[in-house]
Amino acid sequence: MLKHRLFCAATGLLLSVALLAGCGGASASKGTGDTIVVGSKDFTESILLGEIAAQLIENRTDLKVERKHSLGGTSVNFNGLKNGDITLYAEYDGTAYGPILGHTEPIADPAKLHEQVKKEFEERFRITWSEPLGMNNTYTLAVPREIAEKYNLKTYSDLLAVDDQLVFGTTNEFMGRQVDGYYPLVETYGFEFKRVATMQTGLRWKAIETGEIQVIDAYATDGKLVEFDMVILEDDKHFFPPYNGAYVVRMDAVEAHPEILDLLNELGGLLPDEKMQQLNYRVDSLEEPVEKVARDFLVEQGLIEP
Repeated sequence: MLKHRLFCAATGLLLSVALLAGCGGASASKGTGDTIVVGSKDFTESILLGEIAAQLIENRTDLKVERKHSLGGTSVNFNGLKNGDITLYAEYDGTAYGPILGHTEPIADPAKLHEQVKKEFEERFRITWSEPLGMNNTYTLAVPREIAEKYNLKTYSDLLAVDDQLVFGTTNEFMGRQVDGYYPLVETYGFEFKRVATMQTGLRWKAIETGEIQVIDAYATDGKLVEFDMVILEDDKHFFPPYNGAYVVRMDAVEAHPEILDLLNELGGLLPDEKMQQLNYRVDSLEEPVEKVARDFLVEQGLIEP
């Protein structure tokens, strides 16, 4: 099941050390047969993005690539990156801006957010960012296509005309989020849903299928949105902050091997939400191997040879 990119504070330093203790350091000496260690978080999208980067570097350079997929949450990967245990992994600038850098004032403009995060990462951590990949894996609201067509729903504000007829299905996590959760969302838009049903993430899809619920909070790139033919509504008041996906890379590795960042930048803009949904869908719902889905994407984009 696709999990979100939010910072896992509970993971903690001890878990970070435990999981990374066996990882080899990422050397940055040019021309010495260096190993580029690609990490990932423990959910489909992050693993898939890690595999895309790994195959791209393997196919287009002479560098050796070591994979450290499913290391854990944000803290494990970020600490590994700072410590030199991994060279790069896929991150979301919204996660970097809030949970990692500690900012609380939202930046709604995706370009400005990415620029600010990149600047601070380079200055504070000597870690840089690739060009945004194109997806914005933020929270969103989604409804079944038949509901969207029945009520002509295109934006969050459109829900106000029929919200008292619809059940909102969500999770305890979303209900408890203080900045971008259910209650701030309701305060911003004025929703008055017929009922709010909280349940485990996986159970919501069954509830959608049976018609028990009609509106859910979702992640914009979730492959389940494809499987269940859901329509993503437009956040017309820009309530949810942007979460641009991109790669974070150690600057010493880039200085030694600038081709790494050059290659990652070739992925810029090639993975908009809809494309990422499809790739996640192939892995999560169709159960295709991550390696195959990643390779198919790179070949399709002309980035590696068939």
